[in-house]
Amino acid sequence: MAPKRATFYTFANDTICHDAKQFIEDSGVLLTVRKLDENPLTVFELKNLIGHIDVKHFLNTAAPEYTKLNIAEILHDRKALFQLIADNNSLLRRPIITTIRLITIGCDKKRLAEMLQISQGNIHHEEPKGNLKNSKYVTRRTISKSSDSKPSTSSARASK
Repeated sequence: MAPKRATFYTFANDTICHDAKQFIEDSGVLLTVRKLDENPLTVFELKNLIGHIDVKHFLNTAAPEYTKLNIAEILHDRKALFQLIADNNSLLRRPIITTIRLITIGCDKKRLAEMLQISQGNIHHEEPKGNLKNSKYVTRRTISKSSDSKPSTSSARASK
């Protein structure tokens, strides 16, 4: 059986992201790590990553830039919002973990184990730390295109 793979979007010096990354790697999942402080997402990449999910799920409201740039005023303008996030990736909530069909935001080990289908035997539910205490975790399921060329669909689920 081929090993599971995921992409992990993080900032280099984020200890919360480090804990989530360690948990995933210890479970045998192969990660492609993208450090957003070294290699920020472009507008095009943000559009592909977020898709039709509400952008609010991806925003780090605790970031100083969120208030400074008055992001709450432009939530209705996706184009402007994507440009601001591309210019300042610290506006993104992290970590963001993606697989071919799923995306999860945050460090909830139980949700990560569920998403990545890894054993939950040693998971003790911990209260999220720092600015992730009130974090939302989003999972997007996308039906992949099959040989009969059905269009892709996606739905989103958010919970605290």
